[in-house]
Amino acid sequence: MGNMDIQGVSFKSFGSYVNSDACPRSLEQEDKGKVACCDSFVSSQPEEGVLPLRILHLNDLHGATEPEDGLGGLAKTAQLIKEERQEAQGEVLTFNTGDLAEGTMVSYVTKGKVVTEAMASIGFDAVEPGNHDFAWGQATLSDMLTDIKAPVLNANITDVGGNNWGTPYQIKDFNGVKVGMIGLTVDNMSRYVEEEKLEGLQFRQCADTLREYLPMMKKEGADVLILLSHIGFEEDCELARQFPELDLIVGGHSHTALQEGHREGNTLIVQSGSKGQYVGEADLDIDLASKKVIQAQARLLPVTGDIPADPEVAKIVETYTEQAEKIGSQVMGQAEETLTYSHTEAAKVNQIYADSILEATGADIAVVGARNPRAHIGKGEVTFEDLFNALPHTEDVVVKIKCPGSLLKEELELRVQDGARGPATPAGFTYAYDPKLPSGNRVTDIRLSDGSPLELDKEYTVGTTLAMARKGKLKAASERELMGSPQEAFMDYFSQGGSWHNDPDARLRKL
Repeated sequence: MGNMDIQGVSFKSFGSYVNSDACPRSLEQEDKGKVACCDSFVSSQPEEGVLPLRILHLNDLHGATEPEDGLGGLAKTAQLIKEERQEAQGEVLTFNTGDLAEGTMVSYVTKGKVVTEAMASIGFDAVEPGNHDFAWGQATLSDMLTDIKAPVLNANITDVGGNNWGTPYQIKDFNGVKVGMIGLTVDNMSRYVEEEKLEGLQFRQCADTLREYLPMMKKEGADVLILLSHIGFEEDCELARQFPELDLIVGGHSHTALQEGHREGNTLIVQSGSKGQYVGEADLDIDLASKKVIQAQARLLPVTGDIPADPEVAKIVETYTEQAEKIGSQVMGQAEETLTYSHTEAAKVNQIYADSILEATGADIAVVGARNPRAHIGKGEVTFEDLFNALPHTEDVVVKIKCPGSLLKEELELRVQDGARGPATPAGFTYAYDPKLPSGNRVTDIRLSDGSPLELDKEYTVGTTLAMARKGKLKAASERELMGSPQEAFMDYFSQGGSWHNDPDARLRKL
């Protein structure tokens, strides 16, 4: 999911509030007995009778070790976290809410060690895993979490016997104030990860899990309740409405950059975007007499180029990057010009990907999602790393299914309806769609490669990915056959093509 900022929240920089009467409006001054907006976000000595608690947080790093768009870089992120921790006036907790490593070549080649060793250096008080953390299987995830040397906080994953997979919750005592922390990940995990990688695990509904554990935490004396969540911003808002006793939700999954946090009732929700481009910081003031949060404020700290690199983490990144480059530098082909990708229209990288799935499955036709490709391929020699960056997610699986033409048309319609995330890319057939037509009746003129029309009542073999086959309309297809990695299929197909030109054909037409 791409970064997004929430409308209605002021996005002024932190510096604009220093020595100013202006107030960030992400926390409205209603119900002042619960949570009040800050006068300005300026560090000060803690008030007598008040416990300051600083929360530092990251989410959805996705293996990013280097800056992107001028922000980020794991060694700089580490330095910023360590500085903010040291400068805090009171107690500090540091959290990571998942999707740790899957998404870059260096992380893939090292099976996440470049990230997990860096995280161990930074030091985290708890980690709540996300869906992408299961991409390389449970054994690799177990190794990664062990390397991080932090408690794994999760309450809604169990084994088939109902035993907790992680630690459901923790309660820490700070000067007599008991801070309770509980973790939740997406409860529809099989939508994102193939079932074979989730064997023996069950994922409980998030709301049901909170109904069970929050009373336990209160009974054990928790005064302040913090949820570590990898379920997405909208879902966090819904949980805040259902469970107003939550003081803070530290979120992830939707890559949402909440510059000053978001107030949902009495709950402050924070999330720091993705790829380590920001460090999230939330400061809670807790009254020692009532043991209630009396003030809460949040901000995102940009990881800019002028921040020095943490030496220990820089060495970790350098060592593993050198190892990965031995693989990444392998030449896989030649691009005579930049090969482009798109999430909204016909593009060469998307078409190469679709053709690779068709060849890998030997199916009649193939169809892939528009959002799988994530980068252009530059002109010149194309390396393993270039192809990896173009198709970076490694958790998906090639699958061959059988379905009638009518079901395929329904899937194509689903992906061009209002609010959809991009038209599917075909291989072995062509189609057109008209966004001016009513949603559900926009796809027209579906034809096979020989020019004959797709027969709606005829059954076809279709090459696709498990991500497409287990949701949408294609989940009703039959005879699902798993056939390996789509990333490997893409790379193999590209390497056989010799020299490539940026010449997408007219298999997908927007009328």
